[in-house]
Amino acid sequence: MQVTNQVFRYAKKAGASYINKPKMRHYVHCYALHCLDEDASNALRRAFKERGENVGAWRQACYKPLVAIAARQGWDIDAIFNAHPRLAIWYVPTKLRQLCHSERSNAAAAASSSVSGGVADHLPHF
Repeated sequence: MQVTNQVFRYAKKAGASYINKPKMRHYVHCYALHCLDEDASNALRRAFKERGENVGAWRQACYKPLVAIAARQGWDIDAIFNAHPRLAIWYVPTKLRQLCHSERSNAAAAASSSVSGGVADHLPHF
């Protein structure tokens, strides 16, 4: 519980007033996105707020950019968390780990089935 308290106090001090303590563990991935790519995090939150979406929808949307960050860094989500001073004290959320594993499997399958020079080589990376 001490780790949660420490992180919660830091988050509050840093202006994350939208996070309440009992739910902090449900928002670890949102906090991770904010730590790793603050601009993307702010833009995502702003977009959801402007559309009047609920917090749950925003929370779900925070996974995709993190999976993309993991993809660019060899899928090692644990190393990404451990290398960041504000994330190192957190466990990687199970759902984030599962999504990374699933996307990595999809990417590997796509790479092995695509012919070089195919359409997939020209798609933009999101």
